[in-house]
Amino acid sequence: MNTRSASGRPRKGSGFLSRRYRPKSSTSWILAVLILIALIIAAILALILLPPYWYRPIRTMSDAVYNQSDHAQASLMALRNKLRKPHVGTITWTITQREVNSLLAVAYRVEKKKKTPPRKLPGLTDPFVRFTDNQITFAVRDNRMPGRPVASAGVNVALLPDLGSGPRARITINALHVGDLPLPPSLLINRLKTLLPRLAPVVEKIIDVYAGPRYARVATPQIVHSVAAIFSGRPFPTELRLNHRKLVIDKLIIHGPSVDAAGHAQPAALTFELVPEP
Repeated sequence: MNTRSASGRPRKGSGFLSRRYRPKSSTSWILAVLILIALIIAAILALILLPPYWYRPIRTMSDAVYNQSDHAQASLMALRNKLRKPHVGTITWTITQREVNSLLAVAYRVEKKKKTPPRKLPGLTDPFVRFTDNQITFAVRDNRMPGRPVASAGVNVALLPDLGSGPRARITINALHVGDLPLPPSLLINRLKTLLPRLAPVVEKIIDVYAGPRYARVATPQIVHSVAAIFSGRPFPTELRLNHRKLVIDKLIIHGPSVDAAGHAQPAALTFELVPEP
């Protein structure tokens, strides 16, 4: 269709885009569909291969990283010692996102200060943990997949009101991504359920390192039971039984980086409070 210019003369070509690329044969339609499919595939590949903007694992070991890791380990040991004391009252414990990632960097990367070989995750490298408000996101680079994409899972943690069945919490896997491509969280949940039979010895070994064999034997069944409840979407008890007493998680706060009322920057951190039951 022709239009007129400002001078009133007919002007050709305004319908160029609408007619020029309109397929006129079956071959043209097939070619247009193939191009569309190729563009969709390219977009999906870009989403998969591009890491999330927040994914920043520690790749350069430094004294600051080792100091953060040492501080986190000392904090874990202090928590263990408090848990062992039978008459300790309320216990408040905090760990920052930077400390968690420093621990991971020291545990799973080549250390400059030690000659022992680092531990390896099978086919996985560069683990990273992110704290945002009420959510923890776990991410890792998967070397088993073409392009070595970053896989991540977001976990929401919420304490539930006590309705007579005791204090409980619910943990929900509410996000699963490969790169920036979202996937159904059920894919991860179904995979994790198959690992439950092998979970107990791993948990017991970890607790043994930080809390001792006696507490590991008591706490492992509780933790495994809670993990099974998490995978099934059920609430689970937040009480810990040790040394003939019970401790209940009364507060659980997960927050991202923030600025307090005084204008001071606060790091992303996880804080929980354990209260002894009478």
